[in-house]
Amino acid sequence: MRGRHSKIEVRNGTLVKKFYPQFRYNFWKELKFLSTLQPFSFVPRLYGSDPFRLEINMEYIRGVNIGDVISSIGSEELVEIMDACRTLDRLSIQKEEMNHPDRHIIIGNRIVLVDFERGVIRDRPSNLTQFLTYLNFKRKIMPKDDLISMMKSYKRNFSERAYIQIRDEVLRRID
Repeated sequence: MRGRHSKIEVRNGTLVKKFYPQFRYNFWKELKFLSTLQPFSFVPRLYGSDPFRLEINMEYIRGVNIGDVISSIGSEELVEIMDACRTLDRLSIQKEEMNHPDRHIIIGNRIVLVDFERGVIRDRPSNLTQFLTYLNFKRKIMPKDDLISMMKSYKRNFSERAYIQIRDEVLRRID
C-alpha cells in the first residue's frame, strides 16, 4: 500500500510503515505520538523503529475502517471512540484527521486510531468536536445547532461534566 507520505507493508504479521525521505519529519512525529500513547489501547502497539531507514514497526490491526460501518456502528464502539478522542484532547494532542476519520479509525477486536504523522500539540485540541461533527454529518444524530452548543460548552474548559453531557446525549439519540 502506498500513501502520500509512506509505503506500508505487512511483514510476518507486523505492519511496517516506511516514510519517503522528504517526509522525515512525519516519521519523527508518528514515532513520538505512538510512543507517547503506548499506555492506551486505542493505538497500535509499537514494536520498533529504524530512523536510518525511516521505518516504524507496529501491530497490524485487522478490522474494518469506520467509514465502511459508520451507519451501523453501535453505542459501545462510539463510546470507545469518544473516550479516545477525549483522552487525546486531555493530552493536548491534535490528531488532525478526526473530521474525516474514514480510514483512520479501525474497528476490530478493539477500536484503534492510526496515522498520527500529522499530529500536533495544541492548547485547545478538537479531536472530540471534529469526530462529533463527522458523526453528525454521517448519521444526522441531532440538529447542528444543538451539537454546536454542546461542543462550545465542552471547548470552554474541556470539563469532564461537559464531556459526559455530550456523550450521554449522543448515546441517547442513537439508541
